[in-house]
Amino acid sequence: MSADFNELSQKLDYTFKKPELLLQAFRHSSYVNEQTDSDLEDNERLEFLGDAVLGLAVAHYLFTTVPDRTPGEYTRMRAGPVNRAAVARVAGYLDIAPVILLGKGEERSGGRQRTALMADCMEALIGAVYLDSGWDAALAFVTKAFGPEFARAQSSKSAWDFKSR
Repeated sequence: MSADFNELSQKLDYTFKKPELLLQAFRHSSYVNEQTDSDLEDNERLEFLGDAVLGLAVAHYLFTTVPDRTPGEYTRMRAGPVNRAAVARVAGYLDIAPVILLGKGEERSGGRQRTALMADCMEALIGAVYLDSGWDAALAFVTKAFGPEFARAQSSKSAWDFKSR
């Protein structure tokens, strides 16, 4: 793995048992399409899994830290931290952009800065952590990584303090 990936592992406070999962999490389809090695897999499957893990982890966090809410209130509360902009902000906090592997065209068009691409890679990273170490590790990772988003949502009080509104 490159020095950039080693640095990222330190920022994440997580060491992969299977480093190939970390590499795959940041391998965009545009990069894979330009490679002659047809065995490379892009991050789209990990993104799909990570999206589901993220939703469950945020729901778990809300359920355990914000008691006595209705399912509808929990749903509204969960929407903030899992929306594309919030997930991309977390990717920004972790500074994952430098390690994303992009194709030349995607790089030239500014793909590294696109909200959707950053969010997709963040979800793929969550999926990779889940596959690498299971639910407990993924929950701990999401809880820590999304801490600023949870604080942001709580300070806005819009959905988190629904009953008092």
